[in-house]
Formats: sequence, structure tokens, C-alpha cells
Amino acid sequence: MQEHDARILRGAAIPTLVVGGGAVAVFSAIAGTAGAVGAAIALLLVLVFFGVSGLAVARASRHNPDLFMPAMMGAFLVKAVLLAVVLLVVRGAGPIAWLDTTAFAVTALLGVVSWLGGHVRVLATSKTPHVEPFPDTVPTDAGIRHENV
Repeated sequence: MQEHDARILRGAAIPTLVVGGGAVAVFSAIAGTAGAVGAAIALLLVLVFFGVSGLAVARASRHNPDLFMPAMMGAFLVKAVLLAVVLLVVRGAGPIAWLDTTAFAVTALLGVVSWLGGHVRVLATSKTPHVEPFPDTVPTDAGIRHENV
């Protein structure tokens, strides 16, 4: 993994852990063990989904930069399908005594927002060029004539 990929993942994971840890503490105080378990499962789900997709995209783009966008779209599709399956399983299970679904939903939402916010902050403050810079010297014998019009 390249250093800038690791910096982006760290910059997104740390705020998510802080926000998710706070949500686990708050929901533990509000809803007891069920709230803490729901918040912790949601935090783990967000960290795993975004972390694995970030690693997969970094690996694919390292081998072939042209695969960056297809890898991003594929990771998004896989995350969306897996999240839908998890939510349908939780919904179909009916009331689960050991899982507070409100804590789960709120923590998942806070986790996604904090991950994306951390990701955007790292990208906005990094000094990584996104295009190849012009060469320092331009050959003068290229046969190009410059005329004043």
C-alpha cells in the first residue's frame, strides 16, 4: 500500500472510531447493553465496509491506474448489496432483545458521515498532484514557430 493510501485510510478511520466510540458510550447509557451492542455492530460494519473497499481500490489502482474507477464502482456495488442484505436480515429477524436497532441505525449513519468527512478532509489538505506536472524544460528545437499576430 502506498503511503498516501494509508494516510487517507487513517484519516478516515480515526474520526470514525472517535465518533463511533462516543455513540457506543451514549447508547450504552441510554439503552443499556442492547444499545451498546447495536452501536458497536454498526461501527464495526462501517469500518469493515469502508476499510476493505479502500484497501481493494488502493490495490487495484496500484497494479493498473486505469482500474481505479471500475474498482471504485465495483466496491460501491458490493458494499450496497451487502449492506442491503445485512439490513434485511436484521429487519426480518423481528425484535432482537440484544440489539437496539435505533442505536444501530444512528451509529451507522454517524459512522458513514464521519468516514466521508475524514476522507474529504485528508484529500483536501494533502498536497498530492492529481495530474502529471509539465516538464521543467521544453525542447527548443521542436520545430514549432511562434508568430505574433
